[in-house]
Amino acid sequence: MKYGSKILTVICAGIVVAISSIAIAQDEAPKQTLFTNVQIFDGVSEERLAGNVLVEGNLIKQISAEAINAPGASVIDGGGGTLMPGLIEAHAHLSLHGDLFQIRNEFNWMYVGAKSGAEATNMLMRGFTTARDAAGPTNGLRKVIDAGHVAGPRIYSAGPAISQTGGHFDIRGLNEPNYYFLGMADPKQFMEWAYLADGVPEVQKAAREVFRKGSSHIKIMAGGGVATVYDPLDGLQFTPEEIRAIVVEAEKVGSYVMAHIYTSEAITIALEAGVKCIDHGMLMDEKTMKLLKKKDAFLVPSLAVGLFTPEELDFAWPTPETKAKGARIIAGMENEVMLAKKIGVKIGFGTDFFGPNNEAFAMQALEFKARAKYFTPYEILVQATSTNAAIVAMSGPMMNPYLAGPLGVIQEGAYADILIVNGNPLDDIELLVDAKSNIPLIMKDGRVYKNEL
Repeated sequence: MKYGSKILTVICAGIVVAISSIAIAQDEAPKQTLFTNVQIFDGVSEERLAGNVLVEGNLIKQISAEAINAPGASVIDGGGGTLMPGLIEAHAHLSLHGDLFQIRNEFNWMYVGAKSGAEATNMLMRGFTTARDAAGPTNGLRKVIDAGHVAGPRIYSAGPAISQTGGHFDIRGLNEPNYYFLGMADPKQFMEWAYLADGVPEVQKAAREVFRKGSSHIKIMAGGGVATVYDPLDGLQFTPEEIRAIVVEAEKVGSYVMAHIYTSEAITIALEAGVKCIDHGMLMDEKTMKLLKKKDAFLVPSLAVGLFTPEELDFAWPTPETKAKGARIIAGMENEVMLAKKIGVKIGFGTDFFGPNNEAFAMQALEFKARAKYFTPYEILVQATSTNAAIVAMSGPMMNPYLAGPLGVIQEGAYADILIVNGNPLDDIELLVDAKSNIPLIMKDGRVYKNEL
């Protein structure tokens, strides 16, 4: 009798364990969201597809023109709107909250961190679910966002830019010493705006340090800039040997180098050294554009500044010198774009807006309006989704923090970074200029951050 009781106890215990296991499995099942009644732009095709999209966890599980059976899923009726990939920004500066001299000399690091988190949230609410940050201390911001402490886009951070002494990101004041000659470290280096490096051994060390900080790629200043006073726009920065040494360090971890650069001679040097992404490029000639095509590199122009005069951009170009340089790049934009279209280079979507307040960062959305002068809505949408996804993917499996699925597309297995747009942006790209009114739903990584449907 006692023996039978023991057997019964064991059997009952086994049943309890089995039931508990089933309950736990049900509790741990990934959350599902079913989008119905939507017109799907997949980030690649020129036509929309009427259909339904099932998200499971943080990935897209199923896409179908037919009804999808998903018991227990949260259902969102898209109201016939356009379901499309989340937007990708290829030239952000989430940590730059004033002119370059201010950020080095006047802003407390905690002010910068808090402001960066706020602007990251604002960027996500404009529909940008991914951002390639093009220099600044944003590796920490990426970690905070990924941990769920702050709402913001995925961040592919360049971390500290690498600049030569006297280069575009040598943002010391004129009377501030060169600490190298004093035999001491730069006391403001910890802010990680940029590393100053001269000669092959120093640029190698700087590149290795950039990746040690967790950056996904490297940003170099390979030519003169607009927002800095002391470097001529036509100046060449870094030698071919220095640039090649940086590229080699990136290649060793399967990643790539992007370059801030404007002029043909400087771009040619960078491309020949193996740079894979040219940002800006407004003063490029046809021969150099053909070289860019031959090298299969990307071009990321920022065209929305052309909607303003240099005087209207005083927050970024505060001096007569910076305004004069800004006028030159604005004048060169149309020629750059016409050459790029004629030769057929791969063009990404980047904005390069930063400044002291939300209004400056919000100018990001005007890039859609600026590009409408040169590109069709379809071309712009591809630039801001699947093309930019190809750019950030160049960081490779070792340095890419987001490897669960592709970005910039609506396809099964892709990250569930999804927007629903009222209307059809393939007909009217300027719908995306006003995200507050025209993007009622924003999902990133399977989580809904905005739903006004």
